[in-house]
Amino acid sequence: MKDDELSNVTSDPKPDQPVVMDKSQDYGLLGLAVIFVVLVVFNLFKGQPIADLNAIFWGYLGMSYISKYRHEKSTTNLVAGICGLIASLASLASYILSFW
Repeated sequence: MKDDELSNVTSDPKPDQPVVMDKSQDYGLLGLAVIFVVLVVFNLFKGQPIADLNAIFWGYLGMSYISKYRHEKSTTNLVAGICGLIASLASLASYILSFW
């Protein structure tokens, strides 16, 4: 065996960077969703508006799917991204108009 073949056999395979990033983003989204649900339930219990929380949540989700669409070119990601951004803008408008 040559030296370069030996080094290739004994080296540990490193995880693929996009796979690691996808996993971390999945956990980040899970954490965001859990905090979102807790805050929405609390605000509904206290009689507070939730349009601001909806705007943040849907904005994050929409931009996440738009970013996925740029890499994967999946129509499902594009539709989900556009719908998320529309929901975010509608919630933001509702929040602003409620305090106008």
